[in-house]
Amino acid sequence: MLAKKQSKIHGKGIFTDAFILKETPFYKIPLKKVYYKPELMYAYIGEGISVSDKKVLNWINHSCEPNARIDTKKLVLAAIRDILPGEEITVNYNDTEVVGSRVACNCRSENCRRYFIIRSQPPK
Repeated sequence: MLAKKQSKIHGKGIFTDAFILKETPFYKIPLKKVYYKPELMYAYIGEGISVSDKKVLNWINHSCEPNARIDTKKLVLAAIRDILPGEEITVNYNDTEVVGSRVACNCRSENCRRYFIIRSQPPK
């Protein structure tokens, strides 16, 4: 259902080949590689915890108008709107990254904020 492909946003991204209905959890976040300090390319899931998932999460790109979100309570990716086959899965990094460095955004959405945050230091 999910595959890594070339992205127009940044390098590689994760794309779906199936229709995903709004509010549907569609990917369980694996907790095999958990880090209690910030790590680049790892997904911040809250509470000072980052997860490395080379299969999916490490490749999810940011968008200011995402189609998915990281549910930090249920530890899943969930659709925030219907996602069509062939679409790149995107999340808003700013929803989980509250402390860190601003990075120029390349999402190309109509309402782009021109930056997103990546965690560069442990939470206070």
